[in-house]
Amino acid sequence: MKLMPLKVTCVRCQTTHRVRDSRVLKPKARSRCSCCDVPFGVVVLPPHTKEATENSTSIQSLQADTLGPTSPSHQIVTRPSFHGRVGTVFGMQIGNMFLTLLTLGVYHFWAKAKVRKYFFSQTELAGDRFMYHGTGKELCIGFLKAGMVFGVPYFALNGLPAYIDLPRWAITVCSVLLVLLPWVFAPIAVIGARRYRMSRISWRGIRFSFHGRVRPFLALMLKGTALTALTLGAYYPYYQTKRQEYLVNHTRLGNRSFNFDGTGAELAPGFVLTPLVTFFAVMIPMFVAYNTGNFRVLLLLPFTVGPVWIWFLAKKQRFFWNHTVFGRVRFQSTMTPRALVNLYVGNFLLLIATLGFAWPWTTVRTLQFHLQNLALVGPLDLHAVLQESGEATVTQEGLANLLDSGFEFD
Repeated sequence: MKLMPLKVTCVRCQTTHRVRDSRVLKPKARSRCSCCDVPFGVVVLPPHTKEATENSTSIQSLQADTLGPTSPSHQIVTRPSFHGRVGTVFGMQIGNMFLTLLTLGVYHFWAKAKVRKYFFSQTELAGDRFMYHGTGKELCIGFLKAGMVFGVPYFALNGLPAYIDLPRWAITVCSVLLVLLPWVFAPIAVIGARRYRMSRISWRGIRFSFHGRVRPFLALMLKGTALTALTLGAYYPYYQTKRQEYLVNHTRLGNRSFNFDGTGAELAPGFVLTPLVTFFAVMIPMFVAYNTGNFRVLLLLPFTVGPVWIWFLAKKQRFFWNHTVFGRVRFQSTMTPRALVNLYVGNFLLLIATLGFAWPWTTVRTLQFHLQNLALVGPLDLHAVLQESGEATVTQEGLANLLDSGFEFD
């Protein structure tokens, strides 16, 4: 009997593939699309046979099992992309530097808002761009308010012993408060800045939001820091996982929340290995320097210790992304330690060689790297996402600037 030609259509890119010999195909056979590299399963239905007609129910059941929602063939993969140009970013950098110097630093806030707006507007997901709605005026007012809330008490405590003759116990109290003050304001800055920034970002006309509160986050930070110190760092991966879980679980797009399902036990093995390798990476050059008298070998420490911690950073970021869920969508990161090391080393050399003028290249390069290694697997189900109302204060955004708590697009 002459075999009929067989064609297979990719469920993602709709590319039609011709199978030369259909006899090699078996039920539940798997392959990959040569165009988009998406894996898919194949169910072979024997044509014009009585057995196939009689067993149509079992064949349909097999097809449902093979090509169901949990099968790779029905996993919708969406990847973000960046369309910005290095030349545009370089032009913004020059203009922002000139205006910031001309205004004695005041334009810094407008420059930051302008850069954020450009980067978000050039980032695309599922055919739509992100939008940033913050303004330089908001950032400036927030910074001034935060300066009054945090800066005045801090400089007062720092200056009182120098200008006023205080008893020793009062000086000790001022010193203790100077140490504790940043610890108290740090969670306020993190929570408030994240709430403000999320409220100023939108996608498809729907804004992000953050609903975390300072008191539970402060308790989490104090507990995590104390246990990390008492366990000589062993609790660190558990603390970082709980911190990430709190930040992700209280972040929303419209009325739908993100969720984090990772555990510290999954991150712990990589962290245990990192200090161990770091110890030998530090001790070996020190031993060689001590016995040979050639202390120039210590200059190699950044090139031995740095890649070790970048390896853990890549592992941690990949772990965080792979355990982040939005509805039926799971984020998936393909970042590798080697690629991240190459990125950081390349950026460092570019900045050194150009005295910092390569910042646009390194920024665009870094953003493209992270987006190229990130995917959303599963249906987005955007019809169920509704806009929430609510505004966020900018005071904690300014406080974050004072305490230098970073953000992805700073």
